[in-house]
Amino acid sequence: MKKVNLNSLTYTAVPITMHLDETKQPLASGTGFIYQYREKFYLITNWHNVTGLNPITKEPISKHGGIPDVIVMTLQIRKEPYIQWENFHINLYEDSDADWYVHPIYKELVDVVAMELVIPENFNGMLRPINEIKFDEFKLEVADDVYILGFPYKIKGSGHFPIWKRGSVASEPDLDYEGLPKFFIDTAGKSGMSGAPVVFRRTGIHGAVNGKISNETIIGQIQGFVGVYSGRIVGKSQLDAQLGVVWKKEVIEEIITGGLKDERKFA
Repeated sequence: MKKVNLNSLTYTAVPITMHLDETKQPLASGTGFIYQYREKFYLITNWHNVTGLNPITKEPISKHGGIPDVIVMTLQIRKEPYIQWENFHINLYEDSDADWYVHPIYKELVDVVAMELVIPENFNGMLRPINEIKFDEFKLEVADDVYILGFPYKIKGSGHFPIWKRGSVASEPDLDYEGLPKFFIDTAGKSGMSGAPVVFRRTGIHGAVNGKISNETIIGQIQGFVGVYSGRIVGKSQLDAQLGVVWKKEVIEEIITGGLKDERKFA
């Protein structure tokens, strides 16, 4: 049997589809990933994925105007020796109330949500939280290479593994844009990537002080988790700016610890 060597980050991105009444035809597709906090698991994705609405205008994103009430996520399941997959359904509403957490201050203006996953005893899906991966403790810098791990136009990199879409940091990551915790990346993002985790990679000598290396210096490649992709800035054409929006990773735990459920109701 052929052995394969997969990057640990490849396991973290999860393809999701949004449905109305679990109909066979999905309303939209996107990306999510798992985050673990205090022994609980959360699905992280965009607010506009779970609502089908533009978070600023509150207008429907799609021409069909459909509002989803179910997310279907595809996970690797525990069967050896082959990689196998299974779909898992998540209800977006509980008694018509939204069942996801939003940012405690900015609410949906931070286009990120966290949904707590209730794990049944017979659950056989493999949850691979992105924050279980050991990242290097170096700050993101402007012009760093970044990778969006998502599913552009539902394209998958064999099985249900993500495509690594490359970009670069286009605005100073320490600064907030329009008072919100986000920055821009230079990339040709596509539909289906919304909600994807974003990581940076840098190759060289890291941690040298005044040109001198120490025990803290790393030579080679470093990487870090930087945030959540939520789509591109669209102008008059798809090639206008090619700028994507990344919400900073800190918003994830702010959302989880804030414990604020969205006020949306399903009619």
